[in-house]
Amino acid sequence: MGEASQKANRAVSEAASASRSPALTALARAGFVFIGLVHILIGAIALQIDKGQGGQADQSGAIGSLASKPGGPLLLWAGFAACAALALWMISEAVFEARSETDGKKKLQKAGAAAGKAVVFGFLAFTFSVFAAGGNKNSSQSASDFTAKLMGAPAGVVLLIVVGLAIIGAGAYYVYRGVTRKFMKDLQDPGQVRTAVEWLGTIGYAAKGLVLAVVGVLIIAAAATADPSKSSGLDGGLKTLGSQPYGVALLGATAAGLICYGLYSMARARYGRF
Repeated sequence: MGEASQKANRAVSEAASASRSPALTALARAGFVFIGLVHILIGAIALQIDKGQGGQADQSGAIGSLASKPGGPLLLWAGFAACAALALWMISEAVFEARSETDGKKKLQKAGAAAGKAVVFGFLAFTFSVFAAGGNKNSSQSASDFTAKLMGAPAGVVLLIVVGLAIIGAGAYYVYRGVTRKFMKDLQDPGQVRTAVEWLGTIGYAAKGLVLAVVGVLIIAAAATADPSKSSGLDGGLKTLGSQPYGVALLGATAAGLICYGLYSMARARYGRF
């Protein structure tokens, strides 16, 4: 039993080392650069919404705009590789780093948070690959179609409300991390640019949290009114903000905040703890 346990621990250690190889770590860092680029483009598109321009203000719209640029397919495949590496790194974080935690509750929290991030980054990698292969994806329509299918399932309305509440909770958590600046724990000391990085992260996390909360509210509204079209994803959330009183100012501030989040993500590529 002792020898078998030693072999198992050695295998885990070797797998952890492979997942933390310099090449994979460098590629994972590049993933934050692409995440930053996507958020900057989403913010830039959102700034045009009030003018009736800008297109689709979400991941698909941002990545689609990259696809149309010279060298776009090559850039998109690079984005796919980088985000896939970041997802893989988060999976290793969930599996291996959680093992080193002795507190059961903290272990579960660490594993759950890392696994959730792996799903988000994996989906972004998938979106990059779809556009790189010449496909196209309308996130707003996809969100509405998914809502309609779920609404028709047994207990689907209840499940949709739960999903909406979960997204609102995630948005609140983003705002909390931004206001308390707990995101700085993800970074090494940025040195002279610390103040700038703190402000970018604070504004960026708060803006992203606000948009996520609106997306969650739209999902609940779709479930309550049996109207799947109301669930329109990030693009719909931003446009909903723009349609409110003082919507132009609110949308502009949120778009600027998303750009700040993008810049913070790029800073994390440089200063993040890996």
